[in-house]
Amino acid sequence: MSLEEDVKKILQVPSKATEGDENPNLESELGVFLVKKGYIRSIEEQAHSWGFIYSSSAKKIYISREWMPKEKWEHCIFRLGMNKETNENFYPERGEETKKYRFLHEVSHAYQELLFSKESLDDSKLWHEKALNGEINSCFSSLFNFCFQKREEETKRGLSIWGNAPQYDYLQDEKIPNRVSEIAVRAQEDANELVTMYIWHPEYFQSFIEHLLTSSEKKLKEECFIKLSEKEGDYLKEIIKQYVEEMKKEIDFKVERKSD
Repeated sequence: MSLEEDVKKILQVPSKATEGDENPNLESELGVFLVKKGYIRSIEEQAHSWGFIYSSSAKKIYISREWMPKEKWEHCIFRLGMNKETNENFYPERGEETKKYRFLHEVSHAYQELLFSKESLDDSKLWHEKALNGEINSCFSSLFNFCFQKREEETKRGLSIWGNAPQYDYLQDEKIPNRVSEIAVRAQEDANELVTMYIWHPEYFQSFIEHLLTSSEKKLKEECFIKLSEKEGDYLKEIIKQYVEEMKKEIDFKVERKSD
């Protein structure tokens, strides 16, 4: 199969992630678009690893040959919300569904890379600095700045589990020179995971926001999440929706309706 066909196959998500979703095939459309644009050039399996990585320099997605360990899956995958159309949990089950979800997360990173180049005139290394300085006025920069501000409150807590990863500590990674850079990397992960949740299914994303709104501070602290106010929750819902609407225009998204 061609790379486009491989990407499309992996991004054929389960029915619980399409029923009731007005954008049921956005995952595969986005993946194919990024292949055509050169932001996904290959997929490579990693032996003896359960990690998934998008390489911005190689434009390559590394995927795991092994299933995510059960304890890691329980820690990393947000496991709330039910699709009323299918009576199934929104979250990806361990195994093939989680593989698809994690691949989508990396595809979302590839789309971020396209936005970095587009919004910073091809000097993507300066995007974060320009965004924080208010020199970039875009939906993506607004989302990133919001996530950055929440991370400033407590660096190791934020709006996603992936943003909490210990390898982003600037004291451990020489590629991350200081605390501001660490917060930026973590905020980018938070923004990316929020978008991934929405693309998987808007109601899955909604269930996560409700969790951040209604759970106790004690519970959220144990989970390493930041509590949101109603105003902040409404803002995130609106900015993520706008982000995805812009994405749909960028990729010339066409919905494939099911035949009766």
